[in-house]
Amino acid sequence: MDFRKVLGILFIILGLIFAIYPMYSAGAVSLIAGISLIAFGFASIIDGFSLWSRITHVSAINIFVGICAILLGILFIYEIDALSFIIAFNFYIIAFILIIAGITGIIIGPDTLSRLASVLILILGFVVVYLAAFSIANPLYCAIIVGICLIMYGITFLASGLIES
Repeated sequence: MDFRKVLGILFIILGLIFAIYPMYSAGAVSLIAGISLIAFGFASIIDGFSLWSRITHVSAINIFVGICAILLGILFIYEIDALSFIIAFNFYIIAFILIIAGITGIIIGPDTLSRLASVLILILGFVVVYLAAFSIANPLYCAIIVGICLIMYGITFLASGLIES
């Protein structure tokens, strides 16, 4: 069986799980992300102490990153929903870029049409800020959206695997 077919079936199954059981799947993502961050944090701290005698400043950064990763991992396990946090973080980055691009286009736009497009980009940036706040407030919708995206990718991979066969 082609890897695309297997990947497509796996994505469809995961997508259905995310869409049907959003609470459990979002919790599972948080647990997996938390455990992974804690493991990464301990590895980073051990790496920092093992290099301490040779590269002190890099070791201090490794130890600091390790401590931050462990704290974030504990938060993901016990408090924060990792899925909505990551999606909201991405939305905030996109919103920041859109707002800066919109303001820059309004200020230095060469003609009226480009300034109008910049105003629309600025408005879109504020809409994306709202979406970021919404995704933090309702993590279940994020899990359902991720599930639907996984199903669509699964169908795409499955179809591409069937076409090549």
